[in-house]
Amino acid sequence: MRVSISIKWTLSAVLLVIVVVCIYAFFTSSDAQKNVDNEVERIKRIQYTALDEIGSQTTRYISLPASSLLFDNDKSGLNNLLAPVVENHEGIDNSYYAIYSTIIAPNGRVWVAAVNSEYDSLELAGETFFDRSREEQAISEVPEAWLKTDIAGKQLPSTEDVERKVTTKGESKSIHIRQYTQKIESKTEDGERVEQGYLIIGYSIDGLEAEIKAIQAQGEVRKSEALSRALWLAIIAVIIGLVVAGIQAVLVTRNIKKLSKAASQIANGDLTVRSDVHSKDEIGQLGEQFNIMADQVQALMKETEQKAMLEKEVDIARSIQTTLLPPCGHAACGPVQLNAYFQPASMCGGDFFSYNQLPDGSTLLTIGDVTGHGVPAAMITACAKSALDTLLNMTSAQGFNLPQIIASLNVAICQSAKREYFMTFLAMRISADGRSAELVNAGHNFPLIIRGNEVKGLVSRGERLGDQMNSKYESIHTQLNKGDLLLFYTDGLTEYANSQNVEYGEKRLRKVIAPCASMDVDQAISFLWNDFTAFCADAPQNDDITLMFARV
Repeated sequence: MRVSISIKWTLSAVLLVIVVVCIYAFFTSSDAQKNVDNEVERIKRIQYTALDEIGSQTTRYISLPASSLLFDNDKSGLNNLLAPVVENHEGIDNSYYAIYSTIIAPNGRVWVAAVNSEYDSLELAGETFFDRSREEQAISEVPEAWLKTDIAGKQLPSTEDVERKVTTKGESKSIHIRQYTQKIESKTEDGERVEQGYLIIGYSIDGLEAEIKAIQAQGEVRKSEALSRALWLAIIAVIIGLVVAGIQAVLVTRNIKKLSKAASQIANGDLTVRSDVHSKDEIGQLGEQFNIMADQVQALMKETEQKAMLEKEVDIARSIQTTLLPPCGHAACGPVQLNAYFQPASMCGGDFFSYNQLPDGSTLLTIGDVTGHGVPAAMITACAKSALDTLLNMTSAQGFNLPQIIASLNVAICQSAKREYFMTFLAMRISADGRSAELVNAGHNFPLIIRGNEVKGLVSRGERLGDQMNSKYESIHTQLNKGDLLLFYTDGLTEYANSQNVEYGEKRLRKVIAPCASMDVDQAISFLWNDFTAFCADAPQNDDITLMFARV
C-alpha cells in the first residue's frame, strides 16, 4: 500500500513535535525532582544539625551537675534535672523532641529515668524499660551485655539512630530515635577521673521524617503539574504542527505530482514531455534537473539506436573474420600436427593465422598482427587473408616463390590500408617430408623451435607489410628434425602486463615452453596457456593474442 508523501510529511512533523515535547517534559520533571531532592537535603541538613547541637549541648550541660548529684546520691535531684528535658519540644513544629532520658551506673543500675508524658511505656535493651502502670516505673538495672556492647563499648560521647517500641494511649508502635550518650565522670583530689555512669537522651525524629515526606508529596504534585502543562503544550503543538505541515505538504506535493506525471509520460515513451515546476526551492531545482535529464535521455536514445546499428555491423564483421580464420584447436596439415588459439582484445581482432597444404605436399604456416585491434584491424586481416588465398591459388607448384608472394601481399596491404595500418607477417613453408623449412619474416616475432631441452629463435627480418610499396623480402632455409616443436605467436602474448605492470616477456616464454619438447601440441598449448593465465590473473587485455604450436 502506497502512502502519500504529504501524509508522511505531516506524520514526521507531528512525531518531531511529540519527541520535542517529551524531551521538554522529561527535563521539566527531572528539574522538579531535583528541586525536591535538594529541598529535602537542605531540611535534613538544617534540622539534623540543629538536633545534634541541642543533643550534644544538653548531654554535656546535664552531665556536669549530674556528677555532683550522683556523688551525693541525690536521686530526687537527678529526677528534677532530667524531667524538664523530656517535657520541652525543641524542634520547630514538633519536628523533634526528647522522648526519654536516663542515667545508668557502670554496673547497669538505673539511677533515674524520665519519659515524655505522652508515652505510657518504652522498651530499651530488648525489654520494657519504663512503664507508668508499675509502682517502680523504670527497671532497676539493664542487662550487662547490652550495657557493654551498646553503651560502654562505644566511643563516647556518641550519636546513633535507633528504633524504640513505645505505647501511647493504648497503642503500641515503633518510633525513630536519635540517641545521644554522654559519660558522667568526677575527679578525685589527686586529679584522677572516676566513671560514675552514663547519661542517655533519646529524641524522636518522626516529626522530621513526616515533614520530609510532606515536602516530597509537594514535589510529586509539582511534577504532575509540570507533566500536565507539557501534555497541553503537546496537544497545542501537535494541532499547530498538523496545520503547518499539511499546508507545506500540499505546496510541496503539488510540484512533486507534476514531476511524477512527467516521469510517467517519459517512461511510456513520450520523450518530448518536460516538467512544469517553477518554485524557487530544491523542488524547482529538481524540476530543472529533470528537464536536463529528459534532454539527455532523448539524446541517449538516439545514440543507443546508432550504437545498436554499429554493434550489428561489428557482429557482421566478426562473423566474417571468424569464417576467414581456421578454427582454433587441433588440426593436421600435411606432415604437421597443429593446435592454435586466438583471443581478441575486443569484439573483432587484428591477429591472423592460417595453414595451407600446397599442391606439392608441403605445408604453409602463416601468422600476422595488424597494428591496433577492433573493426579496422579486422578488416585489414580480412584483406590479407583474401589476398593470400588469391596469390596461393594463382601460383603453381613449380612457380611457387615465397618471397615474391609476401612482396605481392605487401602491395595489397599498402593499397588497402593507405599507410594508416601496418601488419607484421611471418610465413613458413615446411617440406612434404618435414625435414626442411623456408621462412620469410615481415617484421614479426621470431618463431621458436623446441628441440630436446633447448629453445631457440629462427632469426629472420624484413619490412612490415603496408609500410613501403616496393619492399623486398628474402627467405632463409633451415633443417628440421622429426619431432621438432615450433611455436608461432603475436606480441599480445609477450607484452601482456599483469597487475604489477610486469610483462610476460620472451624470456619467461622460453623458460616455460622448454619442457614441452616431449608433449604433443594439445598438451603444449594447455601447459603454456595455464602458466600465462596464472601470471596475468585479472589484469585487463589490451592487445589480441594468437599462438600456434606445430610438430613435424
